[in-house]
Amino acid sequence: MPTCAEPGENFQLDVRFLGACALPFWVVTTIQLTVPADATFVGLVRSTAAHTAAHAHLDMDQIDDLRLAIDEAFALVIGTEGGEGDVSIAFTISNHGLDVSLTGPRGVAAPEQGTFAWTILNALVTDVVSQISDDQVTISLSSKAGASA
Repeated sequence: MPTCAEPGENFQLDVRFLGACALPFWVVTTIQLTVPADATFVGLVRSTAAHTAAHAHLDMDQIDDLRLAIDEAFALVIGTEGGEGDVSIAFTISNHGLDVSLTGPRGVAAPEQGTFAWTILNALVTDVVSQISDDQVTISLSSKAGASA
């Protein structure tokens, strides 16, 4: 069931209920999005990231970089197989910028920090961190308003 935010509350949205209520960005600090762990949903996550980044006052170059970072991070949290389970994405808007955390389904291997994909992530956003909890990989990206990656 969709949940709509009241002033000062967080907003949770399941992709299966899009259109059930409007996104009141001027009162929202965190937006939760859940999509199937399937690469065909990366466009939705990328578009949501771009829209929330604009509300976080990131410039156009930062928004474009964030879109690319979302592609890489989404691929890392679903692994090479994809298709099983869901990916939960939290977008946190603050006066400092935008933080995005992507948590993939259970059983996906943690990304290695010395890889080309990890180097790309570090070049695209202000900060990137990965962690494993309950056999789930979470990649957290930060883009600070006015900061270059």
